[in-house]
Amino acid sequence: MIRHGGRRIIIDIDGGIDIDGELSKPFPCQITNVGISDSGMVATWVDHELRLARMALLDYNEKFANGISKADLRLNRNTAMVSNSKWCHILDAEPVALKVEDDKIFFALWSRGIYCIDMNATELWRLPLFDEREKTPPRSNEVTTISVVGENIVVWSRGGKFKRIESNTGEIIEEGKIDVECDLEVVFNHGENFLLSSNDGWIWEYQGGEITVARKLRGSIQDAVFDGEDWRIICWRDDIMLRGDSTTRKELGVQLIFQDEIWQVLDNQGQISPHMNA
Repeated sequence: MIRHGGRRIIIDIDGGIDIDGELSKPFPCQITNVGISDSGMVATWVDHELRLARMALLDYNEKFANGISKADLRLNRNTAMVSNSKWCHILDAEPVALKVEDDKIFFALWSRGIYCIDMNATELWRLPLFDEREKTPPRSNEVTTISVVGENIVVWSRGGKFKRIESNTGEIIEEGKIDVECDLEVVFNHGENFLLSSNDGWIWEYQGGEITVARKLRGSIQDAVFDGEDWRIICWRDDIMLRGDSTTRKELGVQLIFQDEIWQVLDNQGQISPHMNA
């Protein structure tokens, strides 16, 4: 669920998009990345079986059109685009991370590079991925998350490396690595306060170049937000405060949302209930 400009946008696992109760399916398969700005919705889809990937910008102030089916995609694999999109581009590799901020789109393509384009899809800069020359575990140099921090972005690898990049110029300001072995699945951030989630259930709060909290969960984080005092986390069927207690819920938590002046959890049945049963 995304709220922007007074509108409620819900994206389902089949590529359907519900805007204020009106459902459409412009994509032939699941949406893999999405970002919102005043210019529209930037989204990507990937079909691994057909080895196809697209990125498109849609105007959510206009009615979305239903796109082609999976069967039609097989017949039009080289020409199929996204209906009613402002623009749509064929990608030559899978987009593994994407972040939209104001008038810029930052994304990384698997085995290709890190890119910045504007809302007209004009390339502003590109950078290589993480250095592969040193000996590292398999896939540890793959990009997992792009975080926006003021005028910079921070690009994270699965092995815990990061690049801090000036968002306007593409200049690399800092490169580093967290001081633990990890297989990062996702990184959340609130400014310079980062929460890193590893596939084996370990999570770390990372501030000022140091790990300030480490904790083992039952699985990797589904969603997390910083509420001004602590990190609120949902993981599997657990509601968690990073520095506090945890509670168990009946259904799987999907997303944390701020609604009715309290933090609540959207679960996989589409129901909303308070985080930590508060």
